[in-house]
Amino acid sequence: MRFVASNIQKEQKEIALWHEMLAGNVAAFEMLIDVTYDLLFQYGNKFCRDRELIKDCIQDVFLEIWEKKSSLNPDIPPKAYLLASLRRRLHRMVQKNRMLFLDHLLPDEGFDIGFHAEHSFIESEQDQQLASQITHMLNGLPKRQKEAVYLKFFEDMDRDEIAAIMEIHPQSVSNLLQTAFKFLKTQWRSVVSLFLLLRFID
Repeated sequence: MRFVASNIQKEQKEIALWHEMLAGNVAAFEMLIDVTYDLLFQYGNKFCRDRELIKDCIQDVFLEIWEKKSSLNPDIPPKAYLLASLRRRLHRMVQKNRMLFLDHLLPDEGFDIGFHAEHSFIESEQDQQLASQITHMLNGLPKRQKEAVYLKFFEDMDRDEIAAIMEIHPQSVSNLLQTAFKFLKTQWRSVVSLFLLLRFID
């Protein structure tokens, strides 16, 4: 419950800063950058290894929204708008200068979400192995399904926000998630079996 409440408070803060920024408040604009920069950088890092390119694209996104602030819709969810803007800009930059950034692209044409098990926060060896299995299972999803799952469960986005970011229809988001769940469900039995076996041995 604390995690949910914290997310709600953070979202409310972002929305308040968004409205103040659109009204021309420079301090609110700077605070909006502060509270969303890490999120944007982490998201951009899912697509490209070139840290400087990601930083440049984030800077361009913020400069663009400041320049367009008088014409932007105040009801747009700021986090979804910023992520969608960064995604598009990175896509354009990579496609425009593909050979230049070839060494920095991630597999599968450079745009893919990768999940990682945070072993440093897990004490038990059995739980570490379970986390690795789950991570492996998530990374077995096609890239668009992985992105939908990432935005839904790791960034707490709703269907419409995910659709806006990925530039697809909301029903397509539902289809991606449902297909991902079906795959995960078929894989889950083997993961649970391994977990129970390790517990029994221990």
